[in-house]
Amino acid sequence: MIGIVMNVRVKTDRGNEFTRLVTQLQADVRKNEPEVPVFQVLRSDDGPLLFVFVEVFATEAAHAAHPDMPYHQTMAAAGWACVEGQPEIRRFTALSSDHLEGASL
Repeated sequence: MIGIVMNVRVKTDRGNEFTRLVTQLQADVRKNEPEVPVFQVLRSDDGPLLFVFVEVFATEAAHAAHPDMPYHQTMAAAGWACVEGQPEIRRFTALSSDHLEGASL
């Protein structure tokens, strides 16, 4: 499993537009990408212009295919136009028994 956590800050005048776009994206991913068991967009309680994406992909193929989905392509330019600066993106790997103390990394 591959986990992605992305922090995004949105331009002051674009919060509602971004919310509309990512809410639709979230619904589309959940409906059409069965190998994405988690796709959740969160808005900060401390700052309504800060969003966090939490994405979990079952396979590398699912992760690679995600940005090429038609609904993702449709909203991408408009979504990125709402973003202020560069997003902070981190990739994670799901833990397994191989990660227990004493196992080689």
